[in-house]
Amino acid sequence: MPEQTLPKERTPAIPGLDPDGMPLLGLGLGLTGLTLGLRPRFAAVPLALTALAAAFYRDPKRATPQEPGTLFALADGVVLQVEEVYEHRFIHSDCLRLSVHMTPLSVPVCRSPAPGVVRMVEHVAGEFRAASDAEAGERNERIYIGLQTDWGPLLIALIAGPVARRLVCRVNPGDRVEAGARLGAVRFGARADLYVQRDAAHFALGRGARLVAGVTRLGEVAPSP
Repeated sequence: MPEQTLPKERTPAIPGLDPDGMPLLGLGLGLTGLTLGLRPRFAAVPLALTALAAAFYRDPKRATPQEPGTLFALADGVVLQVEEVYEHRFIHSDCLRLSVHMTPLSVPVCRSPAPGVVRMVEHVAGEFRAASDAEAGERNERIYIGLQTDWGPLLIALIAGPVARRLVCRVNPGDRVEAGARLGAVRFGARADLYVQRDAAHFALGRGARLVAGVTRLGEVAPSP
């Protein structure tokens, strides 16, 4: 499949907010204005709901350092665990899997941990267990994004949770992405997993570490023997 550079992303009408959220925010502000005219003392209710909706659609600009040998966080949240598993969909090798718990109020945008070319995008239907469930990574609805880097393959899994169950993918096979590029979103909290070949890289962070997507350094690519 031919490669193409990831198309230029849409410029948000309001900096720091996902354009997908603009219709909802517009509706909320309209209801707030209407309520303010009819029942001023109740205007705080739709205004508060609009502010909450804006929090769900946050998409702040991030500057990811140009460090080819570094793996960056794929999502905002807290590391649930780092474990060894066998990955059979894309990498076909023993891997380290780093799981990130994204709360409903975490920035929902997931970003590429490294530069590379998207080689696989696959949607898998499933359940909607809590992110902390030991089987959520294999049983919940999810989107897999396989990325081929200069040093080897890696796999990202966007995993839906029990609240809104909304997953968004923004890339296609053949797209070339830079580290920190937007790959998709997990709306209203759930989980994002990163699979890396066990001997290709190591994670410097463990359970409980707080991550900022595209900014926090997860670890480095292992030097070739």
